Amino acid sequence: MFKRLVLSRPVATIAALIVCWVALSLGFWQLDRMQQKIDLAQDIAQKEAAAPLLANAKAWSLDEVKHHRMIAKGTYWAEKSIWLENRPHPQGRDPQTGVSTGFYVMTPLVLENSQIILWVNRGWAPRDGLNREKLPEISTPSGVVQIEGLVFEHPARVMSMGMSGVSAETQKIQQNLDIQKQSHMLGMKNLPFILRESASSVRDGLQRNWPLMQTGVEKHQGYAFQWFSLAVLTIIFWLLTGILRK
Repeated sequence: MFKRLVLSRPVATIAALIVCWVALSLGFWQLDRMQQKIDLAQDIAQKEAAAPLLANAKAWSLDEVKHHRMIAKGTYWAEKSIWLENRPHPQGRDPQTGVSTGFYVMTPLVLENSQIILWVNRGWAPRDGLNREKLPEISTPSGVVQIEGLVFEHPARVMSMGMSGVSAETQKIQQNLDIQKQSHMLGMKNLPFILRESASSVRDGLQRNWPLMQTGVEKHQGYAFQWFSLAVLTIIFWLLTGILRK
């Protein structure tokens, strides 16, 4: 009977096989993406639990330090700070003001006894609801400071919509940070990564209650279930229509 269903409807059989193959491929791809994110979360957790690296020790590469905790000692170059706009509050919404969108403040840190810059994501600051180019008041420590944070390749990026205008450029408001370009403009070498500061006790007007990393495993499980369900339903539909036709 099954052989008759296959031979009597070659077009329907081929179409069903194609749909099943595509659905199964996408389902297994979602499972693979899920496993990649699980492995990444485990890798980050292990590196965070390890002893912090010292930024001043040597010229680190990104591969050596990515997602590691790091301690850096140097002096902030406050007037060269870059304000990255349209950044969400670390917890979704500021509990005090209710503001959900603001700035990441990126300040170059000149490492002690060197001419090397490490860009630091010092935290989040709210945006003025009436004047989008007005920068919030924050304080920057003077002299040599020691900070600790987590290493990332770059701060979270947003879609670039072009130049923000002369005034915004003067105020150093940008959409994304190109550390190579900025360091070239400053005439100094830079480490090829950024440090996201983690200290929550520093009173400088910035918020650093960063959220825990979410793996998104549930999303990939849901997508995989949908694709596998499509494959099963395709076979059932092909089988039932063939039996009813016969």
